[in-house]
Amino acid sequence: MYKSVLLATLLVSASFNAAAAPRTLLPAESKIEFTVKEMGVPVSGEFKRFTGDINIDSAKPEKSTASLSIEVGSLDTGSEEADAIAVDPDWLDKQHAPLAVFKSQTIRSVGGDRFESKGTLSIRNKVRDIVLQFSRVDQAGGKTVITGNFVIKRSEYGIGGGVWNKPGVVAEEIPVKVVLTLAPAAPAPAAKPAKKK
Repeated sequence: MYKSVLLATLLVSASFNAAAAPRTLLPAESKIEFTVKEMGVPVSGEFKRFTGDINIDSAKPEKSTASLSIEVGSLDTGSEEADAIAVDPDWLDKQHAPLAVFKSQTIRSVGGDRFESKGTLSIRNKVRDIVLQFSRVDQAGGKTVITGNFVIKRSEYGIGGGVWNKPGVVAEEIPVKVVLTLAPAAPAPAAKPAKKK
C-alpha cells in the first residue's frame, strides 16, 4: 500500500512539473503584426524578433503565465524610410526603449479554448495595464498555437509625437495581431523507483 501511494505521488509530481514549465516559442512559425493608418491609408508591418515564456494550462488557467519581449528595432514595414521613422525618438524610440514587454498578472478561461489575460504592456518605457483575449489551439504533433488581437492607443505610450500628432495625420488606435506557435511540451522526467524498505 505504501509503495502504491508513493508511486502515485511521484507520478502526479512529475506531471505537475512538466505542465508548469513554459513552452518553447517557435519564432519562425510565429508573427506579431500591426496596422497604422496614416492620412486614412493603412500601413501594415511586423516585428521580426521576439522571445517569450508561455505556459497556458487549460485545466487550471489560473496557474497559467505569459510574458513576451519584442525588439522594436526589428520592425519591418517593407520600406526602409518608414522603418527608420517608426523607431526614431518621436515613435518607438529604439535608442532609449529597445524592448516592448508584455507580462501577464492573471489569466482566466472565458469559455472553451478562449482566455483573458490581465497584465502590463511596456512601450517606450511607459508601463500601462492591458487586457488581452486570446485563443489556444493544440495541433497534431504536440504544437500549440496562441492567437490574439488587441488595440494600442498611441497617446497612452507617447507614440508618434511632434508633427505626427496633428489631427487627421495618424490614427490614435493601432490594431495588433499576435500568432505564437509553441513547441511540444517536454516529456515528463521518468519517476525514480522507490527504494525498498
